[in-house]
Amino acid sequence: MQRFGVTPADVLALREIEGFAALIRFQIERAQRAYDVALGLLPPVDRRAQRPGLVMAAIYRTLLVEIERDGCRVLTHRTALTPLRKLWIAWRTWVFA
Repeated sequence: MQRFGVTPADVLALREIEGFAALIRFQIERAQRAYDVALGLLPPVDRRAQRPGLVMAAIYRTLLVEIERDGCRVLTHRTALTPLRKLWIAWRTWVFA
């Protein structure tokens, strides 16, 4: 937070100051890298057994993309995926896992 000039008081007051979006983008990139590492460590033989987790990971990764696309306004705006989109992601992930 210091790196981006954001204080806990800013967050608690729901102030999306200048560095806040950069902080959120940084955290999104960290999360996406963590997903990449975790998925890379999952042996192919275990993918089928881990389908529920893979579905959730795919949904959350898509949500992170949408948060960034929405301008990282997480303090003042709720970014969500429609149920139909979640179903599509779940089906696609389940079938190809």
